[in-house]
Amino acid sequence: SPFTARARLALDLRGVAYELLDEPLGPKKSDRLLAANPVYGKIPVLLLPDGRAICESAVIIQCIEDVARGSGGAEASSLLLPDDPYERAMHRFWTAFIDDKFWPALDAVSLAPTPGARAQAVEDTRAALSLLEVAFKDRSNGRAFFSGGDAAPGLLDLALGCFLPALRACERLHGLSLIDASATPLLDGWSQRFAAHPA
Repeated sequence: SPFTARARLALDLRGVAYELLDEPLGPKKSDRLLAANPVYGKIPVLLLPDGRAICESAVIIQCIEDVARGSGGAEASSLLLPDDPYERAMHRFWTAFIDDKFWPALDAVSLAPTPGARAQAVEDTRAALSLLEVAFKDRSNGRAFFSGGDAAPGLLDLALGCFLPALRACERLHGLSLIDASATPLLDGWSQRFAAHPA
């Protein structure tokens, strides 16, 4: 699950120890999952030591960030969200865009029932990536990551980066070039740096 990968990356970047509990794929969801996330019944779910559950990957990341900031464990170079309230809002906005527009378009490339639907999905994916190219320029301040830093990715980097394996697989499967040096040079460089990051 790219969404689980997103949450795991945040935990790893923050140095939070965790135990990964696998959720079997299948038509029937486990009682454990339904008890932890009765509203959506989806992964990921972060189970806290006291038994409470936090659902949805973007919400999990923001909780991890809030806990780190509240405990004094937030160094400027490792912030998942910027200090500036406007920039935090922009990172949340683009994270929602990735989840609501980019991912469904990319997913539709492989799931499209007809060649025409696939062509439309490819066009929608490229349009979303063009907007994200501009967002990277605006948010990164010429640095390595959307986070505006060179040392570590932030929320917006994780939001898009968790889909890179699916994007690269889609490119190979369908003979496409979606993120490349000609169409999206900033995202192309970013994707290489993101993939090379130790987390």
